[in-house]
This record gives sequence, C-alpha cells and structure tokens, in this order.
Amino acid sequence: MSNATNALQGTAPALELGMVICKHCQQLMYTIPTNGVKKIYGVCGQEGCLETVEASEGED
Repeated sequence: MSNATNALQGTAPALELGMVICKHCQQLMYTIPTNGVKKIYGVCGQEGCLETVEASEGED
C-alpha cells in the first residue's frame, strides 16, 4: 500500500522504530516496523562476530 493510499484511507504507514543491533560490534543490522522503540540484539555476519560466537559455544 502506498503512502498516498494510506492518506486516503486515514491509516498511517508502519514506522520502523525497531532496531536489530549486533551484540558484539553494536552495528545496526536492520530496522523493523514496531509500535514503539525496540532494541533487539542478534549477531551480524562479520567474521569477528561469528568467531566470538563460536568461541563462546566451545566454552560450554
């Protein structure tokens, strides 16, 4: 649905207030539509971050 259609129907476009952040390098990976500001942590695909995850899994 386009913004013009949303304006005609009286509905607001979905705001992308949610952020998915790498818990190792703090890089913003992507945004998601949410009703409020939300921070979600994950692991990006950078080599250093993946190595950190593999090393921590080996400790268990």
